[in-house]
Amino acid sequence: MNLDRQIQRVFGLKKSSVRPQEQLLPMSDTSLAFMGYPLLRQAEMFLTVPALERWRTEHSLAFPQECCVCLRPVQRFLTVHAPPGWLGFLRREQILEGVPHCEEHGRQDEAQLLVQVNVWSEWVCQFSLIGLNAEFLSKTRQLNQTGDMVPPWKAFPGYESTSSGWRQGNGEYWLVHVWSSFWRSLPPAERQQYTQRWEAPSEWRSWLMEFS
Repeated sequence: MNLDRQIQRVFGLKKSSVRPQEQLLPMSDTSLAFMGYPLLRQAEMFLTVPALERWRTEHSLAFPQECCVCLRPVQRFLTVHAPPGWLGFLRREQILEGVPHCEEHGRQDEAQLLVQVNVWSEWVCQFSLIGLNAEFLSKTRQLNQTGDMVPPWKAFPGYESTSSGWRQGNGEYWLVHVWSSFWRSLPPAERQQYTQRWEAPSEWRSWLMEFS
C-alpha cells in the first residue's frame, strides 16, 4: 500500500491540490505540506540501544503521557498496524503498541499515527513517525534518544574503520548524521567508558582518537 493510501486509511485525509506556498498554515521542516498534507507532521529518528531493545521486546517506544493528537490526558492506548496484506485478506502485523490517545481521539481501533520502519542492520533502525501533532512527535523523538547509540563496529560489522562504506550510502549517512553527534556530545571521561563498555577493537580505538 502506497503512502497516500496509508494516510487516507489512518487519518482520513486526502492529498491537497493547493501548492505549499498557498497554504495558510505555518510551514516547518516537519510539515508534509510539500506532499499535499498540510495537517501532517513527521519526525525521523534512529533508535538508541535502550529504545531499540524496547521496540524489539515490547513493540513499543517511550511516549509522552499525552494524546498524540491534542496533548490532552491519556485515556486509551492504541496500536499501529502494518498496511493490510493482499486484497486485505492477510492478518495485519502490529508495528507499534501503546500509542496514547484521549477519549475523543481514541474511539477508533487503530492509533492515529503512521509508522515506517527501516532496519539497516541488527543495531541500526530508522523510524519515521507521521502524525497530527508536531509537539508530540518532537517529545517522542527526544524520549527515544537517551542512552547509548551503538558504535560503528557494531552498527555495520562488515565495515572496517578504513572502509569506503563510511564515505557513501547508509554507512556515511549514519556516521555523519547519527553517531558523530552522539559521540561529540560525550565528555572525555564518558568517551573512555563508552569504548570500554563496547569493547572497542584496537583499530577502532585509534580511529576514535583521530575522530573529531
